[in-house]
Amino acid sequence: MSSSPQDGQYPPPPYPPVAVTPASVLRSARPAAMRRAVSLMYAGAAVGAVGDVAGSLATDHSAFYFSAYYLRPGAEQAGGLASGVFGAVFGAGLWLWMAWKNGAGRSWARVLSCVFFGFQCLGLIAAFAVLFLASNEAVSFAGTLAEWGIGLAALILLWQPGSSQFFAFAEQLRLGARYGNVPPGYPPASGYPAPGPPPRYGQPGSGEPPR
Repeated sequence: MSSSPQDGQYPPPPYPPVAVTPASVLRSARPAAMRRAVSLMYAGAAVGAVGDVAGSLATDHSAFYFSAYYLRPGAEQAGGLASGVFGAVFGAGLWLWMAWKNGAGRSWARVLSCVFFGFQCLGLIAAFAVLFLASNEAVSFAGTLAEWGIGLAALILLWQPGSSQFFAFAEQLRLGARYGNVPPGYPPASGYPAPGPPPRYGQPGSGEPPR
């Protein structure tokens, strides 16, 4: 015999078994342009780090022979390599930071990415000018050019219409979570009660007299 609801009581709709977080929603809501942009930023971090270290090694290798020929100490090689490693770590950190914040839908990160790309353009011009003065800067210039191309491609993807819709959706999601207007499974904002199950008809306080 099939069971039927008694006294007009119906079970509440099931809640998600796993807690849903805004970060997981944003990851699944990323359009293809945003996913490619974030992947390019990770690639830019790797290419920039390798290019900085390889460029400093190539420059120091040429300077080493120059110093040995004139019997001068080559202490400047260690300083050049250290600066190259520092630049690699710093540049990779900026790339990873922008990948993290843009992937989270932060609109200010997209604007800051444009500012960083402006510095990349200035760096490319400077590297192109140095290339005419020192032939041993070819490796460094190639790394700068590759990093600039990755930055340009990522920036174009960040300003695609689908990416703009993603940033708007992320902003609405954060505002909703801040003021307690969140779907089931979201952690409520501080000071707001957690959403409870819907009232059962036929129970006291449900707004409908018992049957």
